[in-house]
Amino acid sequence: MKIGYFTDNFPPRIGGVATYSFELPYFMKELNPEMEVNVFVFGKEDGEEDINGSRVYRFRKISVFHTGRTIFRIIKAGKFDIVHATTLFPVGFFVVIFSKLFGIRSFLTVYGTEGVTGYGSLITKTVKYLTFLLLNGIFPFSRSTSNLMLRKYRMINKKKTKVIYPGISQLALEKKYNVREKFNIDQDGFLILFVGRLVERKGALDLIKAVEETADKKVKLILVGGGERGTLATYVSEHNLTNQVYFAGGVEREEILNYYQAAQVFSMPSFFDKTKDDIEGLGIVYLEAQINGLPVIGTKSGGIPEAIEDNKTGFVVEPRDVSALAEKIKLLKEDRELYQTMSKRAVEFVKKEFDWQKNISQHLDSYFKNK
Repeated sequence: MKIGYFTDNFPPRIGGVATYSFELPYFMKELNPEMEVNVFVFGKEDGEEDINGSRVYRFRKISVFHTGRTIFRIIKAGKFDIVHATTLFPVGFFVVIFSKLFGIRSFLTVYGTEGVTGYGSLITKTVKYLTFLLLNGIFPFSRSTSNLMLRKYRMINKKKTKVIYPGISQLALEKKYNVREKFNIDQDGFLILFVGRLVERKGALDLIKAVEETADKKVKLILVGGGERGTLATYVSEHNLTNQVYFAGGVEREEILNYYQAAQVFSMPSFFDKTKDDIEGLGIVYLEAQINGLPVIGTKSGGIPEAIEDNKTGFVVEPRDVSALAEKIKLLKEDRELYQTMSKRAVEFVKKEFDWQKNISQHLDSYFKNK
């Protein structure tokens, strides 16, 4: 069997979508070595490489038209049994259109905002409707994403959708260094970690305010991620938090494990940005944190509650509730027995519920259902 995966979000880009776009074909091949798995990436450069027996072809993304023409040629010549896009537009659109033309079954992974937002031009909305209509199967990242998508695009056949949670594997550590030494944080400092784009709806400012509200100088926070640092840095400076809150900037994938290993707690208190229909589909970073033994503090927003066992692997609080965040941080710092219990449970939870064997089996079942 031959499968073609198509995406425009792939390493060296960082983030949950890029990670998943890499790991899905990687584990498909790892667990099914007899399959031919090809990956087609549209990004900043041309190139070709072999990853775990899968062939990865990179194409420079020059224009939407050029991307479409390239996808047409690949699908026409590829002799695929299955094609699967891990991003919606323009890649997913062209994949579904040309797969129909050549009689190939097509599938799409939907993470969050891109599948539920009602914003965009008439052309954009029409393209989304057409894509969802023609696909053989749609794989939302969470029950939350599935429900929101079906509510927004009522013409989607519910039978074509299947929630498939991502698998999570232990991160590789290729560039090892001591994070606490780098930021001059004492070993007795209680370190909170945030990993995500520094955009408003990820909740970084709420987390900074929560650290401040603990009124505990031993509580520290590292923010990993690029984006809108200005407002955050100003708040930190004006509120005399420069010895508690640190900006790491963007961190390469092979380095991020250093931060998980240095921290005691993870939090990314996202909220629903109604002005943009922007919401957290699931939050792979919550899963990465837990598999590394970190209790997590999340919010009742999007798919985040599905990534946490509330009161067992961490806590789920109301969005924008700074006091609740501060309270949970203090509780985890002060109750060592609770902390250790949650840390152990977090690893067990992710290994059981977010397993790659389960993920790949669900994909294969859907690929050939009703064929």
